[in-house]
Amino acid sequence: MSSILPRPARLAPLALLALVGACASPPEAPVATASTPPLVLEQFFPGRTVGQGVFTNSWTGSQRRFDVVIDGAWDGKTLTLVEDFAYADGEKDRKTWKLERTAPGTYTGTREDVVGPARAWTEGKAVRLEYAVSLGGWTVDFRDVLALNPDGSLINKATVGKWGLRVGRVELELRRAPGS
Repeated sequence: MSSILPRPARLAPLALLALVGACASPPEAPVATASTPPLVLEQFFPGRTVGQGVFTNSWTGSQRRFDVVIDGAWDGKTLTLVEDFAYADGEKDRKTWKLERTAPGTYTGTREDVVGPARAWTEGKAVRLEYAVSLGGWTVDFRDVLALNPDGSLINKATVGKWGLRVGRVELELRRAPGS
């Protein structure tokens, strides 16, 4: 049947499949340099971390900016991260991650809005984190990559998807709070 279609029409489904796959792909890991230290979650997050970020809607281009303060604690097995978000529109939210180290550089996690377990693992000098979140009756998939910059700040880039389509992206820069 496809032989009766013009050649470009036969390629259209393949092009659409490639486009959909690209939309849902996770963010690229940053290129590590010799001066870039590896990220070890239980070393970076204990104490207070502060950051600024933005969610960008992939369809409309609209943005939602936010600040976050993260109080972290490591008990030798579980990293607890209490995240306090303040959005530019005045909304405030609190989420608490519990990331249990299952092996060096490998974690499983929970958070009150996460559906099922989250999983995190070290990949080179970066950490990848994948999880599904319940938002307004919908479940969306997050794919994060976290990496340290040479200046000690942490960059977190995430794609947000539904049914294999990218619906948004998050970019967040975190720094250790003074005295932490």
